[in-house]
Amino acid sequence: MKSFSSTLFAWPGGRQMRRISIGTTPPGGKPSRVPNLRDLSVYLALVLLIIFDLVLTPGFRNPFVVRSLLFEAAPVVLIALGQSLAIGTRGIDLSVGSIMALSSAIIGISLGFGQNVGIAGAIFGGLACGLLNGIFIAIFRIAPLISSLALLVAARGLAQALLSGARVDLPMDGPLSALGQITIMGVPVVAIVALAVAAAFAFLVRRTLPGQYAIFVGASREASVLAGHPVRATLIFVYGLSGLLAGIAGVFASARLGAADANYIGVQFELDAVAAAVIGGTPLSGGRIAVAGTVAGVLLLTILDATFIMNNVNANFAQILKAAFIVGALYMQRGRA
Repeated sequence: MKSFSSTLFAWPGGRQMRRISIGTTPPGGKPSRVPNLRDLSVYLALVLLIIFDLVLTPGFRNPFVVRSLLFEAAPVVLIALGQSLAIGTRGIDLSVGSIMALSSAIIGISLGFGQNVGIAGAIFGGLACGLLNGIFIAIFRIAPLISSLALLVAARGLAQALLSGARVDLPMDGPLSALGQITIMGVPVVAIVALAVAAAFAFLVRRTLPGQYAIFVGASREASVLAGHPVRATLIFVYGLSGLLAGIAGVFASARLGAADANYIGVQFELDAVAAAVIGGTPLSGGRIAVAGTVAGVLLLTILDATFIMNNVNANFAQILKAAFIVGALYMQRGRA
């Protein structure tokens, strides 16, 4: 049986904010806080896949393979976190892959001003796209699916236009080269940054007003409006943050590739981001954001891709298998509220 409970707690300025919680309550009992199989499914699948690869996949034990996987996963973790926040508000952000491409293009056209300027411009470009998306959704009341889909097309087109469809090689030294190569005790710097962002993201969701507002909006936008929550500002914040993280992800991907390439960077990343967030426990119905599960979902899909490649599975057949796996994983997550 579903439970819907609310409590009040104070926040600075003396006002009170209504906290809404939605969960599953057994008949005649209190909501259970013990994780069930569905809550743990993404972690179990990740562990089983790693065991499978350690035993049966040639070369998987090589530390260089693990390092490469972490390099690949880092940008996806960033956009999946932003995606989980958008989904938590009962929305979606399909523009993140194209924002990554635009971020990369900005780096490519800014190299004459220095790499630091290019990195700053790329991140700012991602933030600007996210804020624009949020304004369309919050102020002009355009559905998130439509707004982000339009931005997906526009941002990719602009990125390709900025580079005239060409690939721009990045310098072999400087901060971009460092981001794409440097490791600390075998762990890529970009992976460490991604995990740090995930930790900060968890704090944002659980301990700050913007994060709580995002959950409330996803649980019930009507109730949030009646409670006096800043719904529009929350949505602009959510999509602005998603764009910012996509901009940073574009920097990471460009640094790893060693080039600015609007035709390659971020392609179909938005699909992996959505899948990782939902597989990790963030329901499409909103009202809940699973940060750790989202990170585990990204690692699961990244290792799954590597498993197909290292076992010489035909690329086209591998995509079919991956789609079947995602559908099965989403089926395991059905019924979340």
